[in-house]
Amino acid sequence: MSLETPPRPPMLPNFGQVRAWMMTPTDIVSERPVPPPSTSSAQMQQELAEVKQTVQSLTRDQTAIAYKWNDGAGTYTPPGHWNDIAAEYIRDARFSEVRAARAFALVNMAMHDAAVGCWEAKYFYFNPRPSQLDASIKTVIGLPNFPAYTSGHSTFSAAAAVVLSYLFPGGAADFDAMKDEAGISRLYGAIHYRSDIDRGKDHGQRIGGYTVNFARQDGAN
Repeated sequence: MSLETPPRPPMLPNFGQVRAWMMTPTDIVSERPVPPPSTSSAQMQQELAEVKQTVQSLTRDQTAIAYKWNDGAGTYTPPGHWNDIAAEYIRDARFSEVRAARAFALVNMAMHDAAVGCWEAKYFYFNPRPSQLDASIKTVIGLPNFPAYTSGHSTFSAAAAVVLSYLFPGGAADFDAMKDEAGISRLYGAIHYRSDIDRGKDHGQRIGGYTVNFARQDGAN
């Protein structure tokens, strides 16, 4: 069912078939997350209730986090957000142009592969958004017109955080915290369940690992 008015087909249904940088099509399938909870399961009812309760009692800080990481249509999107984060660390580390180019390349290769893997999973499982299961749930931010499982923000963020932690080990704790905040922001926005976020982060971390493995063998210092 379309999430837009007037109805339009879901966005990017074939993006999971796009060629990845570090992963083969077989890798993409083998790294696909396990299935989401059934929409009729007790777990899904619990997760749906969590979304509803959360959005009905949002704090000011939680609302700010939802908007901070929204990165919706017309913005630099989640990958752009992580490029902005990377740029600050690259600047502060005084990387040469060549080292800076390598760093940006690694981060963006990982996020591209995260997008391919995430969208492959989204359209493989085609899971509904919280407000599609409970119309009384009002979203805080825009409702993306594609399936819920898994969270793109969580997948992008985990992949980027893995690569940035490799490049800047001293910032690993900060990257991890930002990854978690980006993920939970989608629950605060009422557009993702807990399992979308947790499994998206796990998925993104595994995908980012492919790029880190490549980086360790690329001969750069």
